[in-house]
Amino acid sequence: MKNKLSLTLISFLANFIMAGFASQFGMLIEPIAQNFNADVNRVAFIFSLLNGGALIGTILAFFLIDIIGIKRITLLSYTIIVISSFILYITNSLIILEVCMTLIGLCGGIGLCIAGTIVVSTWQDKIQSTMLVVQDATFNIAGIIFPLITTYALTHNLSWASSYLTVGIVAVLMLIIILFTNFDLINQPKAKQEKHQRSEWNFGILSSGFGLFLAMLALYTFLTWAPLFVSQKFLISFEDAGNIITQYWTAALIGALVSTAIVTRVKIEHFFISIILLAFIMTLMIVNTENIDYIGYYTYGYGFVCSALYNAFVAYGVTFVKKASSKNVSFILISGSAGAMFSPAISSKLYNYLGIQIIMNAIPILYAVIIVMLVISILLKKRVNN
Repeated sequence: MKNKLSLTLISFLANFIMAGFASQFGMLIEPIAQNFNADVNRVAFIFSLLNGGALIGTILAFFLIDIIGIKRITLLSYTIIVISSFILYITNSLIILEVCMTLIGLCGGIGLCIAGTIVVSTWQDKIQSTMLVVQDATFNIAGIIFPLITTYALTHNLSWASSYLTVGIVAVLMLIIILFTNFDLINQPKAKQEKHQRSEWNFGILSSGFGLFLAMLALYTFLTWAPLFVSQKFLISFEDAGNIITQYWTAALIGALVSTAIVTRVKIEHFFISIILLAFIMTLMIVNTENIDYIGYYTYGYGFVCSALYNAFVAYGVTFVKKASSKNVSFILISGSAGAMFSPAISSKLYNYLGIQIIMNAIPILYAVIIVMLVISILLKKRVNN
């Protein structure tokens, strides 16, 4: 049991560390531009490097976890993250900054796949679903903690990279835990491992991956365009409309904690279908309401139900296979990373041709497609079981 807890702590820290780098970048664009005397647009592109690296990392993890071994690839990934975070603190070169952020994204993406693999390999049944939802809670908690550290650093004339250095220190702690943790619960004898590498695939797990792609496409479209949508529709300032994003993340943190308690008491299928249905309803209300006073309430509701969306897809998807493999988990996470990465590019292209109202109306439609896929996968699962 002690070893299980160590492995689970590693999986939580993987999410915590990745959130530490991803959650605060918007706050650092201007300070980095000033520090390096660089154009703001070029600095903003570095965030794409972080997300792009994470997508590549999840793709590499699909193959490398089984080839290299989970403990070795975990040690390698977080050693690189530690080194890169310390270089960020001392570098005076924007090119080195870009390289480090790409490496952090790549290794962080591998780490997220490792985190999911650890949980599905270590825990079973309802506790497995609970642990996956708790991972989302750790991500949201980091999304609160590290921006506070950034705010303190910037208001006390400390280096812009102080918070990233703090994340690096957490990664050092994680490396120590990895060194003293036995990964035999996940590693398998070679003959069994070769058999296990022939991962089970079916409509249920494939639809979970595609569903997460659509869900992240919908979510990041909302996060990208909601302030402008509210500003134009209700004729208020863009700054005031930006509060909708703060409302979302505040509710997401609370929702992640509540979801952890709910998942321990209900089946993951019931929980998952409920949050997707509620996400559809909340986004439908957001894009169609004519009363600005209601927008905040609907946004709180949307943030609350989407708080555990990412790993809920993993927890739901692995119920369709007898024994989930690292490739099953990686596939679902790759799909989610792709949705998050491509959402701004796709929505910005559509904005030029269709306008913001149609883009926002597409969000509940995406959730409706997910609901249809869920119904089909559940019916197919019942048919197979019967």
